[in-house]
Amino acid sequence: MSWNTLFGHAGQIEKLRCSAATGRLAHAYAFVGPSGIGKKRFAFELAQCLLCDEHTDADLDACGRCANCQQVAAQSHPDLFAVGLLEGKREMLLEQFIGKKETRGKEGLCHDLSLKPMSGRRRMAIIDAADVLTDESSNALLKTLEEPPPNSVLILIATNADLLLPTIRSRCQVVAFQPLSVADVTRLLIQQGVTKDECDAAQAARLCGGSLDAARQLLDPHLRTLRSTLYDLLAAQPFRSTHAAATVIAGLEPAGTVKSSQREYASWIIRFCVEFFRQALLTIAGRPAPTGAEIPQVRKFVERLGPPTVDLLDRVGDLIERCLAADHHIDANTAIPLCLEAFFDDLGRTIRSGSA
Repeated sequence: MSWNTLFGHAGQIEKLRCSAATGRLAHAYAFVGPSGIGKKRFAFELAQCLLCDEHTDADLDACGRCANCQQVAAQSHPDLFAVGLLEGKREMLLEQFIGKKETRGKEGLCHDLSLKPMSGRRRMAIIDAADVLTDESSNALLKTLEEPPPNSVLILIATNADLLLPTIRSRCQVVAFQPLSVADVTRLLIQQGVTKDECDAAQAARLCGGSLDAARQLLDPHLRTLRSTLYDLLAAQPFRSTHAAATVIAGLEPAGTVKSSQREYASWIIRFCVEFFRQALLTIAGRPAPTGAEIPQVRKFVERLGPPTVDLLDRVGDLIERCLAADHHIDANTAIPLCLEAFFDDLGRTIRSGSA
């Protein structure tokens, strides 16, 4: 049974199974949830079930052996179409849906979906990154959603339902997906051979926010080194904000000159700081970190701050608040070096504010 290979989405499977058993499958779905949690994989599993020769729609299952199942698995089924962001683009283009100007209406997803099935009992489309459709491509897709071709199913994949046009969202059955659990991410990292070290896998799983893609990034050797260097800088006595900022900014160089990659690295820096100060807060409050998740440098940092007091808890809370503000600045496209320099300068002032 194909669903056995999916983790963390049992509720969504059951919901669709109930719809299938009562003959109430929708013609269009919007799979909505954080990136890196398996929404696209789920969409292909559903497509396999709805195109399988050995099972009916009511079964909502796939044999995995028939020609249709194997073609879906290879993403070569003639009745299954998948579109997403083109390389180097930030939005999905009109031509992906209705073709280029010279062949408009004679190619593209909307045209392909309107044709009769070639080998399956229906035609299906999976639209990844549906929350970055241009207005033109949204309107083209809307026409198909308003008058869906017979025996067709569309699956839109998005990170946020609010980013879809209300007219598109209203014509889809929204299926909400939640972040993966720490246990599921840990298991997947080991199972997929990303790492053989269960401790490393569990540590990445705790920091990734339930995203398998983020967990894979966290296990990147350079990012792990940068994280350890950052923790050494935060625990240093005295804390030298200028040196810390310069070291971290230099550590962004392996991300290349692509601003989006540098911004992603910078965001991880802020998240690492949040985790460091959150664990410091727990340590001051007498609550140890979970086994295997301890940050060794935190103990050194806390010890030099002095005895635990309410004022000290407030000060570390202020450090976390400054991290959250920096994360917002990074997302708002603030110049990365300036943002990090101001961030570490503010951390230094807050850390020193309780010194004698």
